[in-house]
Amino acid sequence: MLAALLAAVALMGCTGGAPAGARLPSAEFLVAAGDSTFWVRSSGEGMRVRSAPILLTQADGRTFELFLSDEGAEYADASFATMRLWARDLAGRDSVALVADSTVLRELARWRRRHPREPEVDPTDETLTEDPATVVTDAVEILEVHGPYVSVEQLLDVDVAGGAPHVHAGRRFVVDVRTGARVPLASLVGEGEAARVLGVARQSLARLADSIRVAAAAGDERAQAAADVLASFRFDSTGFGITDVARQPALAFLVPGTGDEGEALALPLPPIPVAPPAWWGGVRGTLPVWAADSSRLDWTQPGYQVVARPTDDGEAVALALQGTEARSAPAWPVATVPVPVYQFLQLDAPPLTGAARQALSRAFDQSTAGGLVERARWRGGAAPAAAPWLRHASRRVDGGRGASIGGP
Repeated sequence: MLAALLAAVALMGCTGGAPAGARLPSAEFLVAAGDSTFWVRSSGEGMRVRSAPILLTQADGRTFELFLSDEGAEYADASFATMRLWARDLAGRDSVALVADSTVLRELARWRRRHPREPEVDPTDETLTEDPATVVTDAVEILEVHGPYVSVEQLLDVDVAGGAPHVHAGRRFVVDVRTGARVPLASLVGEGEAARVLGVARQSLARLADSIRVAAAAGDERAQAAADVLASFRFDSTGFGITDVARQPALAFLVPGTGDEGEALALPLPPIPVAPPAWWGGVRGTLPVWAADSSRLDWTQPGYQVVARPTDDGEAVALALQGTEARSAPAWPVATVPVPVYQFLQLDAPPLTGAARQALSRAFDQSTAGGLVERARWRGGAAPAAAPWLRHASRRVDGGRGASIGGP
C-alpha cells in the first residue's frame, strides 16, 4: 500500500544542463501541489524528492498534519455519512478535531432505535437504491491553509423519512490547528479592522442583491430565479474564510440561503483585502511570487530559489532549484508537479532536528489522505473564472452510495 502512496526518487550527481563543476545548493523544503506534498532535500552530494498525499502546515515552530476521516452506515433504504477534519502535531501522537459535527451520528442512533432489526448493507452493492428514503450526510472541504488557520466549508443534509423537517445548510468558517477552536474575525485582524470589513461585506451583499433585482427586472431568467429566493440569504458575520491576493491577506464571506425546494444555496462575496496582522509575517513567505507575465512563480530563501514554470497545457508546473549566488546560477530540475502549487514550507532555517525529521518521515510513511484533501482554486497567474453569483451547494458525500465508511 505504501508503494502506491509514496514516491521517492534520489537524484545523485544530476546535471539538468548545468555546467561541469556546478554544485547543487543546499536546501530542504516542502512544496504542496495538487493533492500531494513534495519533500525536497538537496546538498552537494545530490537531491532527494519524495511525495505523499498529505497536507501540512506550520505554526509556532511546529508542523501539523491535516487529514479527513469519515464514518457512517448504509442500510437498504437509508444512508448516513459524516466527515471530520483533524489536525495532528507531528511531534505528538494526539489529534485535535477541527470539524466534528455530531448531527449525522445522532440521527443514525435515532434511526437504529426505530429500526432495531434492520441489517447494515455493503455500500458498494450495486443493487441498492440510488435514492434512499433517508439520507443524512455532512461534507467538509478545506478551502485554504494559512499557517495556524484553516478555512473550511461544511454542508449538512438531513432528510429523514417521516421525521422532522428536512435540513440543508452550508457554512464557511476558520479554525485554529493548534486548538481546534473557531476563530472570530476580531481575533484575526483586530477590533477596528473587523468592524470595517463587516461594513464592506454588507455593502457588497447589498450591491449584489441590487444587481440581481435589476437583471431580473430586465428579463434575465437566471436573475429572476435568484431574485425569488433572495430574501432567504442572511449575512453571517462569522461566515468567512481567509484567502490571499498578491500575497496579501483578504477575507472571503459566504452568505448562506435556501432554494425553493429547501436546498442549500450559497452566495460568495468578493474577497476583501485587510491590513496584514502580525501573524501574517509567518505566512507570507509560504506563498509564491508570480512573474508579471504569469510565466513563472518562485520562492526565494537565503542561498537558493525554488522556481516553478507552468507546462504548455497548464496542468502542471516544472519545479527547479537554483542558487542565488550569481545571476547565471544553473537551475536544477526537481520534479513536475500538478497544479495548483500553493504552499512552500522551509525546513532548513532552522534545520530540522533528528526527532523532527523522523516525525516528518513517519507522517509521509503513514499518510492515508487518499485524495480527500482538495484545493479550491489556483493562486496567481491568470485570474480564475468568475464565481457564479448564485451557487448551489447541496451535494452528497462521495456521491452518497459507495462512500467509504471508517473512523479516524
